[in-house]
Amino acid sequence: MIKHPSPRFLASVFLSAALLASPLALAGNHGDKHHGHHGKYNNAEMCQQMRNGTGKFSPENREARMQEYQAKMEQRHARMADRLKLTDEQREIWDEIHQEKQEKRAAKMEKWQAKMQEHCASQ
Repeated sequence: MIKHPSPRFLASVFLSAALLASPLALAGNHGDKHHGHHGKYNNAEMCQQMRNGTGKFSPENREARMQEYQAKMEQRHARMADRLKLTDEQREIWDEIHQEKQEKRAAKMEKWQAKMQEHCASQ
């Protein structure tokens, strides 16, 4: 007489197979998020744009993007404060936290720009 595997045994086999296969299924996606829709960055082209102040590094483009981003974040900040129904004292604290975040972001951007300058100087 042939013994059939129990549903509990089959479930554990399928679960084990799924757990073992999941890292393999996701392995191809690592790192793609930084390259957008156009594949890998062309480092030489990016450094040339930085030196010339064109493309992504154009002062006009950068300033416009930053103003647009800041306006959007200010609106989001205000809407969230309204939803939280903050008192005046709480709103002051909320605004201080927001200001600290902006300062951290600005410092991070300066650090990134210095890193890019160093990277492009070696090319």
